[in-house]
Amino acid sequence: AWSLWCEEKGTEFIDPVLKDTTTSTADQMLRCLQIGLLCIEEDAATRPTMSTVLIMLGNNSLDLPVPTQPAFIMENATDSSRQRSYVFRPVAYEIAT
Repeated sequence: AWSLWCEEKGTEFIDPVLKDTTTSTADQMLRCLQIGLLCIEEDAATRPTMSTVLIMLGNNSLDLPVPTQPAFIMENATDSSRQRSYVFRPVAYEIAT
């Protein structure tokens, strides 16, 4: 989802059956994808709270921030003869107790 978003191809992430609906529905799906990417940003401090997510979902006229890189992304390490392996970027978390 992140790679497609960065390439401005977010619609390719949408199920083809759903993609053939109205433009309004496709726009709503892209908005949901954008909100989802905001929720998994690497910097937890920039992620929206659940109350903010509800506001984002309920108000289509609200401008959304541009998502930043997610905490975990799959990067294609090799791609030869139908074999693929993926690498997860490590992320460190601190938990305050």
